Amino acid sequence: MTRPFFFPTWAAACVAAVLLALFSLSAPVIAHEGHDHGATGKPADVRLAPRFEVLSEEVEIVAVLADKNLLIYLDRVSDNRPIQGAQIEVEGPGIKGVASAMGDGVYQLPAAALAQAGKHPLTLTIQAGDSIDLLAATLEVGEVPATTSAGENSGRPWWLFAAISLVLLCGGLVARRLRRQARERAIPHV
Repeated sequence: MTRPFFFPTWAAACVAAVLLALFSLSAPVIAHEGHDHGATGKPADVRLAPRFEVLSEEVEIVAVLADKNLLIYLDRVSDNRPIQGAQIEVEGPGIKGVASAMGDGVYQLPAAALAQAGKHPLTLTIQAGDSIDLLAATLEVGEVPATTSAGENSGRPWWLFAAISLVLLCGGLVARRLRRQARERAIPHV
């Protein structure tokens, strides 16, 4: 007579403990619509560079403040092609100058004064060929958030996971001991 294969009790307890631990870690993910989880937090900090967009009948300008330089992208509205050889003059609080061409419709102007937080109203004069446009824009530069330590950002306390794992381990050990005692009582000693 062959003895049937039994999954060892200790292995079953370990598998159960691991599955319960994984389930307890993923429990916050099981949330669904209709639950109020308290006040909503701030959206993730994407840290996009400050920018603005202005549009006239003939030209479209997208400007990005990058490393204390104002990068200006100049395109035609009709076909979205870059405009080469234009003259762009920018004037605002703490800044006045003509942007230099970098190629392919991109122009650059040193703009250290715009790096400070706040709203900066700007006037742009664009001369491309025989077309002249005068456009107004506002560049909004946000505050740089203070950095926080990694310990402050953790949403789940480490001690809770340690306690859950410890309880599961103890439960597995108790189940193993009880099964062993039941098996010893069932086997007659000769």
